[in-house]
Amino acid sequence: MGKYLIKRIAYALLLLFLVSILIFILVRLLPGDPVSNAGLSYFSNPKAMAEFRALYNLDKPIATQYVFWLIDFFSGNWGKSLGSGEPVMSMFLRRLPVTIELFLGATFWTFLIGFPVGIIGALRRNTKWDAFLTTTSIIGVSFPPFWEGIVFIYLFGVIFKIFPPSGFVAFFESPWENLLSIFMPTFIMGTSSAGLLARWVRSSLLEVLGQDFIRTARAKGASVQRMIRKHAFKPAMLPVTTVIGLSWAEITAGAFIIEFMFAIPGLGRMGVDAVFARDFPVLQVILVIVALNIIVMNFLVDLVYGLLDPRIRVEK
Repeated sequence: MGKYLIKRIAYALLLLFLVSILIFILVRLLPGDPVSNAGLSYFSNPKAMAEFRALYNLDKPIATQYVFWLIDFFSGNWGKSLGSGEPVMSMFLRRLPVTIELFLGATFWTFLIGFPVGIIGALRRNTKWDAFLTTTSIIGVSFPPFWEGIVFIYLFGVIFKIFPPSGFVAFFESPWENLLSIFMPTFIMGTSSAGLLARWVRSSLLEVLGQDFIRTARAKGASVQRMIRKHAFKPAMLPVTTVIGLSWAEITAGAFIIEFMFAIPGLGRMGVDAVFARDFPVLQVILVIVALNIIVMNFLVDLVYGLLDPRIRVEK
């Protein structure tokens, strides 16, 4: 297990390094001049603009800029926003709890819907329940989150007025209003991932239930609950674990759209605002954090794979 762990960490660090280079280059390929688009009117003076470029190392070769940025990033100096002048680290820490709350809420809906729907579909194969749940899962996967957001806002925020159509209230300010403000965003982020998870749970569980050791457990008189819990669930989780990692990545990426649509002050909204403002110090930090989050999730999936299946971590 030690060699397997070291190898996966090395792969993750290498991937993060390559992704950081790609992000750094792509951010600087965005159209427009970052200094001119920063919204600072006093930069009409060429001398002031040159000093500002020197402050952000924009007057140096791109390779030198990357080295300076990489050193500053790991030392905790993430620079300042071109528009507001606020340290990016402060902006990130202020908005991070909001995004974490949305992520946890979306994960809650994903697991709450995905696992029961997949298990019931597998146990009630080729029945009306199976057809209904499978169709519902396909619908959940097919509808894009931004379309769901528009429908939910119009129905439950404008017509029926059950939930606020936009905005965010912190939990410690008002727990009830906080739950109302995050219900629609987290549900929309979770339903698409739940549909994908349900389909994989169903197909994986059906494959395991058709194997010989399951028939042996049935012949010995094992109940359905015990058969799934003790015999079928663990081997069925191997492919499902990968889907869970993909679902978390999808939730992370979907936060950009959902937070912007619902005017939620999280990291996704911060990243979208940075794109429009051409605020590259903020944008590249957000993209690197998102990439790091996905890489860590994939790393955890690899570890869970090694725990579920000892064959994966065996070194020949």
